[in-house]
Amino acid sequence: MRGSLRQRGKNSWRLTLEFGYRRDPDTGKLKRIQKYETYRGTKKQAEARLNELTHDVQHDTYIAPDKRTVGEWLTAWVDLAIKPPQRTRRAYDTYQSVITLHLKPKLGDIRLQQLRVIDVEKFLAEKGETLGPAMLEKVFTVLSSALKAAVKSGLVARNVASAVSNKPRAPEDHAEAVSNCWSAEDAATFLAYVRKVGPQPAAFVALALDSGMRKSELAGLQWSDVDLAHGRVLVQRQLLTGGEKPVFTVPKGKRARTIDIAPETVDLLKKHKAKQSALKMRHRREYHDHGLVFAKPWNEIGRTMDTFGLPLQINNLGDREFAALVAAAEVPPISLHGLRHTCATLLLAAGVPSRVVQERLGHKKIETTLSVYAHVLPGQQRDAAKLLSGLLHRK
Repeated sequence: MRGSLRQRGKNSWRLTLEFGYRRDPDTGKLKRIQKYETYRGTKKQAEARLNELTHDVQHDTYIAPDKRTVGEWLTAWVDLAIKPPQRTRRAYDTYQSVITLHLKPKLGDIRLQQLRVIDVEKFLAEKGETLGPAMLEKVFTVLSSALKAAVKSGLVARNVASAVSNKPRAPEDHAEAVSNCWSAEDAATFLAYVRKVGPQPAAFVALALDSGMRKSELAGLQWSDVDLAHGRVLVQRQLLTGGEKPVFTVPKGKRARTIDIAPETVDLLKKHKAKQSALKMRHRREYHDHGLVFAKPWNEIGRTMDTFGLPLQINNLGDREFAALVAAAEVPPISLHGLRHTCATLLLAAGVPSRVVQERLGHKKIETTLSVYAHVLPGQQRDAAKLLSGLLHRK
């Protein structure tokens, strides 16, 4: 490996690295391969820099100069590594949103090879004033993943995000699971109330409490996934975007699961299906039939006919219809996601094995279930101790 040094001006030097020769596939002629770098400083400093570069080349750690910005790399990387089929459509849209709204406006114009730890730390400090911990952690994860990929691609020597001192951390999920959860009595009270409201709300709430399905999974559930004869539900899709042309994707964790449901939930689903079928027949010209178990209208009051059969609008369902029902039922306020927490908490408190609850909820790892619902497990430990006491000491 050879290198040379040539002065370009006062305290300006051109460093040349020689990489040998390569034969041109079109002409067959040998072509010299060289890389250049401009360095500003004394001759002694330029020689030291040249020695560093030749050392990197010899040890295969050399990074060729590149003018692309952080924003340009983020655009290329997200389409290369995140865009379906590499990841789900939901993940791709999330990454695109983070890049567009947060990363590009602040860091996008900085040269990728000139991004420093201090730049990332300053960015996180500023964003921390307006973003919550969970969202800030998501933004940091996207940036760090992109920089890690840049290292693998030979564009930068290291991932500067890994060296920041103020890495954001989202709060543990189990704190939210404790507060956003009903007791068995409150859940039963709410279910009794929604039975009076209508077949669809009753079936929706019963299935949510019974199965622990995510709201996007409930909104994407189709009748072809429901086996009413055997009391089973196949969770194999979730709603990504609604509207007249809804988009569905695989559930979180990228795997389907089968859930057995209670006979009472099956009965409510049957009543809802009969009412929905009558609605379809009565409004067959207006009804958008996507085969969905739960579709607009949530109720028939105040709804325009052109929305019949379209997927539920998840945000509105949680912020409006569900919240109104909770208030009317006079039970402690929880979010729609709290039905999932309630299902898991009641199952674990009743002694159902953690592995079964994990499979029912669709958690990819048992550690997630154990972490989120750690508040329930001490009771199981006490029950296990009593059981062993009776077995070992013949009580």
